[in-house]
Amino acid sequence: MKLIAKYNRVNIPIIIITLVISSIAFYFMIRYVLVHQLDKDLQIEKEEIIHYVNEKGTLPEATKYKDQQIEFYPAVDNHFKTKYFTEDDYDHPEGEIKSFRKLEFPVSANGINYKAVVKKSMQETEDIIQMILLIVLVVIVFLLLVLFVANRFLLAKLWKPFNQTLDQLKQFNLSSKNKITLGDTDINEFKELNETALIMTQKVMNDYGALKKFTENASHEIQTPLAIIKNKIEILSQSENLERSQLHLIQTINDAATRLSKLNQSLLLLTKIENNQFDSNTSVDISLIVNRCIENYEELAGIKGIIIEKNIQDHIFLKVNDSLAEILISNIVLNAIRHNDQNGKIQIELNPKQLEARNTGNEPQVNTTILFERFRKDTASNDSIGLGLSIVKTICDTYGFEIIYRYSEGWHLIKIAFGNQ
Repeated sequence: MKLIAKYNRVNIPIIIITLVISSIAFYFMIRYVLVHQLDKDLQIEKEEIIHYVNEKGTLPEATKYKDQQIEFYPAVDNHFKTKYFTEDDYDHPEGEIKSFRKLEFPVSANGINYKAVVKKSMQETEDIIQMILLIVLVVIVFLLLVLFVANRFLLAKLWKPFNQTLDQLKQFNLSSKNKITLGDTDINEFKELNETALIMTQKVMNDYGALKKFTENASHEIQTPLAIIKNKIEILSQSENLERSQLHLIQTINDAATRLSKLNQSLLLLTKIENNQFDSNTSVDISLIVNRCIENYEELAGIKGIIIEKNIQDHIFLKVNDSLAEILISNIVLNAIRHNDQNGKIQIELNPKQLEARNTGNEPQVNTTILFERFRKDTASNDSIGLGLSIVKTICDTYGFEIIYRYSEGWHLIKIAFGNQ
């Protein structure tokens, strides 16, 4: 979820709730003010009636106007309290029930006690309140529209420097020596973010360069003494008067040096793949590579009496590095030969969607879900350094291929789905 969407989900409901609560409070405040004004008008009418009685000694004439009515009723005494209240009453001129604000108070004329009732229609008050509420509603809707537009466009503009920085970081590539270029901004937080991003990317590039240099130097320095060791072993093995036990020791040392050399080359290859040092991707005819790898290893398969059956469609192109494609197919074919039975079979099928390699062989003695991890191998395969399938998996991950391993009814299956390529 984007930050703006998250902000709107939190901010807009809060604003709506605040506006609703404020509107309700505003309604009661307006109603209180208007009713209080009516009460003041009723108080003025009361004072005028009392003034008239004091001057004339008689009650003024009762009135029944549309918005105001004055009535007098005989009372037993004049000790009841003056009170204001709201009551629904029948409006004779209008012929309907309306709300009235009433004032009851005692008054005496000619020695007779009366209860005076002055009431004013609240119709205008209700109309004013409804008009005010309508205006408030229109203002709320307008305000929400303004907030929506502001959040959609103004905030998007404010966040533009952040999105530009994010795009630059997404396009950042360690294998490229070009530094990221970040735009100027007058927002302190984004400015600090850009400065931190520049420092971090520069540090990553420096660390990557140091690691790359170390890997290359270490591989070269290791490979040189290994070559010397193997050369000396070969010279030593040609010496005369060597006993069988000595020859066996020499062969063991040679096998260990060969294994160490393969391990060094495989680890160097994995490092180069993970560091994106194979970046020259071209459209490669994978059909030719598969056929060539099968031809290269047919003699090795023949030593174990393995029959290779193939169903390779021609002119299937993938956008990959040709060297990595060669390594990928070679490791799959070698894995099928190495983990096969004597006089077994290999079936290789290639179509535009996927590559499948099946081979006969014993059931793996380990959990098959870990076979693509480094130095993970079947316990029966002591001649393997445990990096072949890891290299295959790393290459597939680099190009977004899906790789699946499955064992069923005496057959190993490795399937590579090319996806959208």
